[in-house]
Amino acid sequence: MVINSTRRKFLKKIGLYSSFIALSNLLVPRGLQSKVKAKPRVVIIGYGIGGATCLEYLANYSNYMDIVLIEQNKKTQTCPLSNLVLSDIISYKRIVHEFDYKRFKNIKFVNSYVNKVVPSRKAVVLNNDTKLYYDYLILSPGVGFKNDIEGYNYKDKEIVPHCWDGSKNIIDFKRRLNDLENNSTVIISSPDYPYRCPPAPYERACLLANFLQRKKKKFKLLILDSKDSFTKKENFQNEWKNIYKGSIEWVSRSKGGQVVYYDKRKKYVKTNSGEIFKSDFINIIPNQRTSDLISKSELNSKDSWCSINPVTFELENFKNIFVVGDSINAWDMPKSAFSANSQAKVLSLNLINRILNKPFLDPVFLNTCYSFSTSKRAFSISSWYKLNKNKNKIVSLGSSSSALDYSEGDYLRETKEAYGWYDSLVKSIYY
Repeated sequence: MVINSTRRKFLKKIGLYSSFIALSNLLVPRGLQSKVKAKPRVVIIGYGIGGATCLEYLANYSNYMDIVLIEQNKKTQTCPLSNLVLSDIISYKRIVHEFDYKRFKNIKFVNSYVNKVVPSRKAVVLNNDTKLYYDYLILSPGVGFKNDIEGYNYKDKEIVPHCWDGSKNIIDFKRRLNDLENNSTVIISSPDYPYRCPPAPYERACLLANFLQRKKKKFKLLILDSKDSFTKKENFQNEWKNIYKGSIEWVSRSKGGQVVYYDKRKKYVKTNSGEIFKSDFINIIPNQRTSDLISKSELNSKDSWCSINPVTFELENFKNIFVVGDSINAWDMPKSAFSANSQAKVLSLNLINRILNKPFLDPVFLNTCYSFSTSKRAFSISSWYKLNKNKNKIVSLGSSSSALDYSEGDYLRETKEAYGWYDSLVKSIYY
């Protein structure tokens, strides 16, 4: 296929960039330390895809900087492939990765929750009120969530978890799904833009339907949407028609699909048209915003995404603080693991250039997004990006998508490519 050949050539050209120690020196404000041969200290918060990619690149230059990674978890659970876990296509262990700190030299690791950032003191406040000081700070905190549907609270453990943040709630989700009886109705409420991984709600619909099919259960699955269109719409609708034979129904916002009210006790939702939909399994994917850490630290205006310099990823109005991944406004780039990985490479390389007093690179970005409709049917969209003429915005160079007339062999090939992309990514940053 020409599409995939082009993608492979592009990937080959730019490359798929593929214990705790004493903290005494970290607790001293930088201005009070000896300036003789002092190396700049780079603190990275978050060891998800973005943070891990930054560490992988910066670690090669640890002779020129002191690097500190702060991560509250002992292992990571990736969002990519998580819908396959929900639908029992792959095991939970497949998306969980231990942190192999031993392979890094001269890197300090701190296992702690971060309460807030204090830019005026160039300090990070940990959960026990300990302060760590930085010269350069990289934030890769993921997204935050909104409770803007009446009656809904994403923290309520009695409801079906949204499973949009890499949490262990995925186990609870699977249990509830497995308990569904024959002739059940399933509702997925898809959020408004922007949000993490735009095609994922529709992939989830396919894979939950696939799960129920394999269980020999009759069902009806409704996607109630806060939007009137979505990424890969034609591909997904093609799968719903040909594979799921009308079992999946999509209701757009203009047709009354936006959920505005949720009744946990009576198990129904009400939409913007006033219509009530009852269901045995209601999975609300909440609207999203920048991370709690960024909001709590007042690093952005209320409910807005972080504005950054697209050359360096430096946060607007905050010197030497950088943000990468889902919490930023990346203009034409979607919020995805591949985007975060691509952005983190640019951030890291230009931070190295800044520290070494070298010219900045003119960045180019890539995003490829794979979606599954069954265990053996995947399709994708690849997009390329660069800076606009004024170098103040990331703009699309175009995209290529999987064809609607794919053969079974084409779908299977893309399935293998999807797993190959995932394995290459996690191997390059976690192993």
